[in-house]
Parts: sequence; structure tokens; C-alpha cells
Amino acid sequence: MMPADAIRNVGIIAHIDAGKTTLTERILHNTGTIRYMGDVQDGNTVTDSLPQERQRGISIISAAVTCTWSQTQINVIDTPGHIDFTAEVERTLSVMDGAIAVFCALRGVQAQSETVWRQARRHAIPIIAFINKLDRPGADHRRTVRQLKEKLLVNAVPLQFPLEQDDGSISLVDLLTGDVIRNDGQPAEQKLDFTANPDALAAHSYLIECLAESDDIILNAYLENTIPPPETLRAALRRAVIRRNLVPVLFGSALRNVGMQQLLDAVCDYLPSPADRYPASDGAAEELNATVFKVIDQGGPEGPIAYLRIYTGTLTLDRQIWNVQRQEHFTPTQLYRVYAEMFEPISSAGPGDIVAVSGIGTALVTGDTLATGPHPAITNNIMDFPEPVVSMVVEPAAGVPAASFDAVLQKFCREDPTLKAKPGPLPGQWTLAGMGELHLDVVRDRIKTDFGIDTRAGNGKVEYRDTIAAPAAVTYHFTKQLTNQEHIITADIELDVTPLHNGAGLEVVFPPDSANWPEDQREAIAAGIRDFINAEAEGFPLTDMRIRIVAAKHDAGKAAALAFLTATRLALADAIAKARRVKMEPVMRLEVSTPQDHLGSVIADLSARQARITEVDSLALGAARITALVPLAELLGYASAIRTLSSGRADFVAEPAAYEPVPQDHIKQAPTTDLG
Repeated sequence: MMPADAIRNVGIIAHIDAGKTTLTERILHNTGTIRYMGDVQDGNTVTDSLPQERQRGISIISAAVTCTWSQTQINVIDTPGHIDFTAEVERTLSVMDGAIAVFCALRGVQAQSETVWRQARRHAIPIIAFINKLDRPGADHRRTVRQLKEKLLVNAVPLQFPLEQDDGSISLVDLLTGDVIRNDGQPAEQKLDFTANPDALAAHSYLIECLAESDDIILNAYLENTIPPPETLRAALRRAVIRRNLVPVLFGSALRNVGMQQLLDAVCDYLPSPADRYPASDGAAEELNATVFKVIDQGGPEGPIAYLRIYTGTLTLDRQIWNVQRQEHFTPTQLYRVYAEMFEPISSAGPGDIVAVSGIGTALVTGDTLATGPHPAITNNIMDFPEPVVSMVVEPAAGVPAASFDAVLQKFCREDPTLKAKPGPLPGQWTLAGMGELHLDVVRDRIKTDFGIDTRAGNGKVEYRDTIAAPAAVTYHFTKQLTNQEHIITADIELDVTPLHNGAGLEVVFPPDSANWPEDQREAIAAGIRDFINAEAEGFPLTDMRIRIVAAKHDAGKAAALAFLTATRLALADAIAKARRVKMEPVMRLEVSTPQDHLGSVIADLSARQARITEVDSLALGAARITALVPLAELLGYASAIRTLSSGRADFVAEPAAYEPVPQDHIKQAPTTDLG
């Protein structure tokens, strides 16, 4: 096992098509993990192993690979760039110690770039920015750095200066040492004299000034008009990155292998180790603490496989593991080091490791905490996943037993926390809900390829929500005589509801003395809340509100739980009626990239879709980018429409922005039982 300070757990995040998978492939090649480079277009990269990934040329699931560079073990996870697969990014970042954020030098900071940056910031992850595709015509590294500062609001500090050579190629100048890195990725023999190049000198001075603002050692040298040696600058830079005072920026081309070795050096030099992020407290090093961040089941003989991040302690196959959430023990049958779709059996794993275990059955789900005992030394990150925004009705081909098809759907829901499946409107149908039309299409493709089951599906349907317009309070008295019994059950409950800000979700608050209530009483009230919130007969699921239980009491007789379950539902119905339901629709942040000659028709089409256009800017090579807020109901089927409008030359990405009130007559629902 590697010591924790010699491990780097790194997620690779980016907007779709920024070059993440090619970058991962180049990292594996440079570290000697693979002998030959795969290609996204050829569908033979290591980390895109699903048939759907190779067919579509995009990453769908996160893929973990272990490699070694400069005596450092790097656990790399390549994440999807499409917003429909945001859960993969979220659960990856929840267990990472650092990240490489990849940006396209032609298109700069894009919509999903901002989304994954927010996710990384929420988990307090130090980041290295890598500006890719520097070799492409129209690349503009200065604009991309400027957008990092303006759009992401970070202190982006270049560590290199791109230098155009006489033959049109790009070399990179190391701003710490002056070393020149040739366009083939190898160091040149000469150093750059910063005084001979004013732009490079300004970049070098800016780097020193940023370090001086962040580090007292560099500040003292700066005030004395001296520049510390490179090793002192690197140490200061590492401290600043780990504290997230700045974001180092590197440049290159993953496809051409430019800047790759320097990026690997930066990962080892500047990103934190597990020991930096989670120093074990006294006595905690012996206690196992790990998080399950992913569960997959591809139908192999080993059954479901769980991916783990180990924080402290050692995991071996000869010891029972305590599942903190389920309050039960289990013993895995095999432990693996992960190389994308290949698994190397190992006997043990220690702090900082990213590994997989099999033999779990149904004992583990995403987000579980594993420990030696019920009180782990470290409180692990809580994974928070968005609710689905699109659903469709699906049914299997004739002859497929309902129980078998339901088991297949539940397998996919277990793998993907943003996917939901429930019985549909008619017998033999299911409602499948997810993050977008592409998300649901990919699930149907995988049902076909993994299990040989053809499906028919209805059109996409928007997942609307309800909230409340005003606060309200009620006191409800429930009484009922049990059938064929003289006993009468009663329950009194007092509660109030309050609207919350957009995106707050649902908050339930019990009074302080509820800790002394009978357990079945509290559980019955919680069940009554769940039943009412999700009752389709009442309207759409409720969100962005607080439900506060003020008081509850009942007679000491039988069926108190039943009384509270019913009383809670009826009390909530009264409270929501007083507070007035408000219908809410998902509004998407849409980003369309299109040639300039199609710009007018694309904007006109968006205006017809009730879009609020927030920005139009120019890109390289005669392209334009439109950013807008659009109701999701107006975007169903947009992929086909934009292809027609632009003759197949435009592309787009949409991410949930917020839920907003919608007039009743504007609610659009596609047919759900007309399956095709």
C-alpha cells in the first residue's frame, strides 16, 4: 500500500467535448499504464467502456483508473461532461481530494464548466485549470483565462506562458523557472530571458505578486526585491492551492501531448494528498472509515460492485465491515484495484485508496459510510442529488415478465440516484424519470444491450412541482371508532407551513421535545408527511417549503400510529389549502453554439419558445454562443429542432436553473400512454 501522502485522488471535470477523455488517455499513456493511445472518435478509449459511450462519443459513467507518476499513485476519475449525467460528477467529487478542470481554448468557459465548478466548490476541492486544444486554429488562451476570473470568480494564475514559434507552433514557458517546453511536450535546452519578452515578464511578475499576497515567505522576499528559488515558489504555490487561495492555470494539447508531463508534475506538486485533506486524529488511524460513492451491476459473476473511498484504517477481506446507515455488518468477498473496466484483485487497501469490492449483494448503496464500528472518526461528505425533471412511460416488449422488467429498472436506479422508476398509468407500464431526454434514452439503450429487452416509450413529460404562496397554520383533531370495536382513537396535531426560497427543497422540523415521543408516533407523522407530499391526487410534489410540527398528542389507547398518520395527512391538506398551491416548472439554462449565419434563425426560434436571452457572444472561427433561460416544456425535442435550424452545425447543452411559477394554461404535457 502507498502511504497516504504519496496518493492523489483527482477528478477530471469539464464541459462536454472539452477533451476530458483524451486528456485521461494521454495521462495513462504518459504514466505507462497503457501502451497505445485510444481515440474518442474510434471508440477505443480506456475510460469510455460502455457501448453507448463509444457510439455517442461522450462519457456517461465515471471511470476510475490508477496510475503512477514520480513515485506518486494517482487515482484518476474521468467524469461525464453532459448535464444529464450530473450525478456521476457529484458522487465523484464527493470523494476526491483535488480536480483538473479542463477548458477548451476555442470556446472558453461554457455552461457545464460553470456547473461542475460549482459542484467542486461545494465540496471545497482544490483545482488545477488546464486550457486544452491550444494547437487548434482560433484558440485564445488569454480570453479563456479572463473568463475564468470573470465567470467563475476565481484567482486564476497562469504557471506557463504560451509562446508562438516562427513555424506557427506553440511552446510553453515555465513561469517559475523560465524553462521552455517544446510543442512536442519535451523541455527545450534554452531558458527564456523574461526581460526580452514584456508579455512573459508581466505574466511572471503577476505569478510572484499573487504568491506574495498569499504567502508570508514570498511576501518578505518580494518586499526585499528578491525572487526566491523555484523550490520555494513551488512550496508556496502548493500551500496556496491547498488553501484554495488561487487556481493554477496550465496550457497544452492533450491530443498532441503538449503540456501533459507538466500537468502531471503539477498534480503531484500542488494538489493535496489524502493526508493533507483528512489528517487522522489520535487513535483514529486504526479505525476503518470509507464511503461508497458508486454501485454498479453489469451482470457479471461477481454481482454488484461497490466503489469505495477509504479515509482511515485498512480494509481487508478477513474482517467484517459495519454499514453505519443500515446498522448492520457485511463481509465482502473480493477487493480490487480499478483500471476502468478491468479489476485487479488485491488483498488490502489503506487510507486514501480508491478501490472496489464485490460480494455485496444488496448490502450497499451510494452514500453509505463503512466503518469498523458504529461511530466513525470522520464524518463523510453527504451526497446531494437533484430531483428528476423529465419522465416518460415505458413498457417492455411482449413476453417479458413484469417482475423481471421491474428488477432491471431497480438495478439501474440503484446505480444512478437521479433515476427514478415507479408503476405507470396502465398495467404493464412504468414511469421512468431522469435528468433529461438523453439520460432516459441511454437507460433504454442499456436495457437493450445489457439485458436484451426491447422497450417502447412515450414522449417526454415535464416533472412539475408545487410550492405555497403564503404561510399557514392549523390545529387538527382526528377521531375515529375502530371497526367492530368500541375503542375510539384520537390524535391532535398542530403544524404550520412556510414558503422557502427557490431551490431550498423540503424542510421538516420537529419540536425539541419530540425526542421524548414514542418512536412509532414520530415515524407515523413523518410517513404522513411523505404520503401527502408525493400524493399525485393532490397535485404535483411539493417543494421549497418548511413543514414545522408544533405539537402532537393522542389518547393512550390502540392504533396511535394510524391516528397520527391520518391526522398528519389531513392537517397538511388544510394547511396547504390555506397557503395556496402554486404550480412551478423547471426552467433550464440553455447554451447554444452555432455558426454566425444561423444566429438569427436560432434566436427567433428561442423567442418563440418563451426564452429569455441573457447573453450572445462571439467565438472563434465564425461561431456564436447564445445563453438563455427557457422553460423545459419548450425544449422537449429541441435536439431535432436545432439540427434542422442549423443544418446540423449547431450544438447545445441545457442544465436546470430553477423552478418558476407557471400559469395553469401554459402547462404542457406530452401524451404518456401513446408508446412508440
